[in-house]
Amino acid sequence: MTDRFRSRSGLALLLLLVTVAAIAGQSKNQVDVKIDSVLAADTNQGCDKQLSWLKHRLIKLFHYSTYHLVRHQEVHTRFGQTAMFTLPGGRILHIEPLGMDDGMIQMEVMLFQGEVPMMTTDLKIMNHGIFMVGGPRYERGTLIISIETGAAGPESTEVNERPNEAGASPALPASDR
Repeated sequence: MTDRFRSRSGLALLLLLVTVAAIAGQSKNQVDVKIDSVLAADTNQGCDKQLSWLKHRLIKLFHYSTYHLVRHQEVHTRFGQTAMFTLPGGRILHIEPLGMDDGMIQMEVMLFQGEVPMMTTDLKIMNHGIFMVGGPRYERGTLIISIETGAAGPESTEVNERPNEAGASPALPASDR
């Protein structure tokens, strides 16, 4: 009976180790993508308290007197999978993280108005960094889209990675949160 117990214990330990290794492998391919849709205008109403962590960047980059958070969305995805976000004004944003290179997350970003593609670009964002795009007119102002990404694991992963194309630029780090 002791040999049987040892055999089962060894098997249980082996299964536990395989499960832990599989979970660890999955987490290093996990990418968190956060999208903030911000309405910017010159109405002298200041900055939404929910955007206080981003206020100085907004003012420095866009020079409006009012910033209001319209929508916040978070998606957990993997390299090679597309995350979809619904933006104000009927726009749809697809983000596909492609891989990591020297602490930068390479991704393809596609913007649609309904089903019509408006823009497709490849870019790199520093891991746990923010990329901001001043976009189209929305209501009585301009829509600003903040894209924040974060991936666990090693600093260099070659998962569906594409070579850096012209125009791909790094974003600012999110170190002041």
